[in-house]
Amino acid sequence: SWNKPNSQGRLFSVNLLDDSGEIRATAFTQQVDRLFPMLEAGKVYYISNAQVKMARQQFSTLNNQYELTFDDSTIVEQCQETTGVPQEQYEFVPLANLMKYEKGAIVDVLCVVRSVEDVVEITPKNGPTDRKMVKRDMSVVDKSGYQVRATVWGDDAREFKVPVDAIVAFKGMRVGDFGGRTLSLPSIGSLTANPDIPEAHMLRGWYDSAGRNASFQTYESMGGRGGGGEGRTDQIKTMAAVRDENVGGDHAEYFSVKGTIVFVRSTTLAYPGCASPDCSKKVIEDASTGQWRCEKCERSFASPEYRYIFSVNVSDETGQNWLQCFNEVGEQLLGCSANEMIRLQQQDETAFNQRIADATFQEFQFRCRAKSETFNDNTRVRISVMTMTKVDYVAEAHRLNKLIEAFSM
Repeated sequence: SWNKPNSQGRLFSVNLLDDSGEIRATAFTQQVDRLFPMLEAGKVYYISNAQVKMARQQFSTLNNQYELTFDDSTIVEQCQETTGVPQEQYEFVPLANLMKYEKGAIVDVLCVVRSVEDVVEITPKNGPTDRKMVKRDMSVVDKSGYQVRATVWGDDAREFKVPVDAIVAFKGMRVGDFGGRTLSLPSIGSLTANPDIPEAHMLRGWYDSAGRNASFQTYESMGGRGGGGEGRTDQIKTMAAVRDENVGGDHAEYFSVKGTIVFVRSTTLAYPGCASPDCSKKVIEDASTGQWRCEKCERSFASPEYRYIFSVNVSDETGQNWLQCFNEVGEQLLGCSANEMIRLQQQDETAFNQRIADATFQEFQFRCRAKSETFNDNTRVRISVMTMTKVDYVAEAHRLNKLIEAFSM
């Protein structure tokens, strides 16, 4: 509906499809009540006596210079013969190519939903204060190696039930330039979850075999700083950039770095921790009783639960840095618990050294947190590994190629 000083009314639009292509049709005011209940997505209709006009491209997502208007003489009849119904037509654009499109351009995308946020209510900047809009943000990825924020609005936001890791075909997404590139689904667009089309089946195969654990580039990472929020992809930096930019010197910063582990500092791999499931504080051995005491829990245990805390030296083509690893990352890297590594260190030095050797000269994508810390009046930046994943070389090749293209523009 619309409500302007000189007019008010209601309207609805539909996208119609046959073997020759697609066209948009719009009904106004009285025709809304008459025709809207008759039309249903996926059904087939005979339509006659509609007006043909030049399309207003700002209101259409279709590749057609004409559009239809339904009036009093328009006849809409449902067709019961539905064999050979054409499927919706898409012209999918890889997420890695969005920089080639201007702000406001309309594109179709086929992607995987990586994360979905809750519905939020906002007040438009230039609208009345009592008017509210509902939106839902999500992160989507595709085989081109990019992750982009996509937004759906209104009923699409309220009724969005697509689970994480599902395939979604978006038709008529509008390109935005906030933070590099974003996507937004206007009211004239549409979305289809897990469409039965060859492109979706290929994307599903790639995602299940490689994409699920891949690292993705973002348009934000080519410019501004990354953040630390859950589900957010941080800026990818080189080792030299981490050093030269004094990352973490002023405040905690999150970023990603790709590098090879060249050395594991194994003299002190773990500390004796509390055996309580909800406590990880360091415990101290009581020499008189042989028990391990946790001052926080005020409990003693026959043996501690060792937890990893050690440093690795990671190198890339620009330099190297020391990264601190904690328990979960340590288990992933060394392939066993800290208790097992301490046992090997004490009882089987050969097996212990082999696990350390197996962990070196492996390349990973590290998600890190850098923060300045002061100890004994000495201030230094400590870089901690939050998560660690194997490098997806296909996605990395796409990312590097995109950077090369950006430099050549």
